[in-house]
Amino acid sequence: MKRISSTAIIKENVRIGDNVIIKDFVVIYPGVILEDDVEIMEGAVIGRIPKGTSANARKPLEQFKEVVIGKGSVISPHVVIYTNVFIGKETLIGDNASIREGCVIGDNCIISRCVTVNYNTIIGNKTKIMDNTHITGNMKIGDNVFISVLVSTTNDNNMGSRGYKEELVKGPIIENNVLIGASASILPNTLIGENCIIASGTIVTKNIEKNSLVMGMPGRIVRKIK
Repeated sequence: MKRISSTAIIKENVRIGDNVIIKDFVVIYPGVILEDDVEIMEGAVIGRIPKGTSANARKPLEQFKEVVIGKGSVISPHVVIYTNVFIGKETLIGDNASIREGCVIGDNCIISRCVTVNYNTIIGNKTKIMDNTHITGNMKIGDNVFISVLVSTTNDNNMGSRGYKEELVKGPIIENNVLIGASASILPNTLIGENCIIASGTIVTKNIEKNSLVMGMPGRIVRKIK
């Protein structure tokens, strides 16, 4: 049984599983697959094509591609999910979050309120990203990672001055079981090894070996974690 609001707009070539709930003023574009027991809340937009101007587009724009929302996942009010995105099972996307094109988010994740996830980013299973955090493009995040509020990540040391070049625009890699405190900043093309703890307010400017507690501006290893 499906419950689809009369105010929802569902384009052609959309597949909707059993027990799906689609609430008021949702817009679903072509190529979207909603697996069983998914709930899409008010005002969400699923499968949007990115749109820029000829003057400010940094990377080629997409066409409609497949979007999959996994079984039992919840998409909260006013979320925008772009085309070519895969979201796993039992994952919650919080109010006003934005998931750009080419992203993969695993099972049992929480992407909380007002989180922005930029293009071509992979997020593992059981990972939680808290309110108002920015996850940059071309980034990888492992399983069972916790990222607190107001964390910033970046992918371009040239700050856009050399245009969009894949070899220059590289986000951080965060391995499994990492904890990142509030307001930390993770700079481009850095690697945080598994089981690390990054203290609140830390600025990560270089690779961090696994099992490390890191603090400071710039971040330094203060001790190893057993």
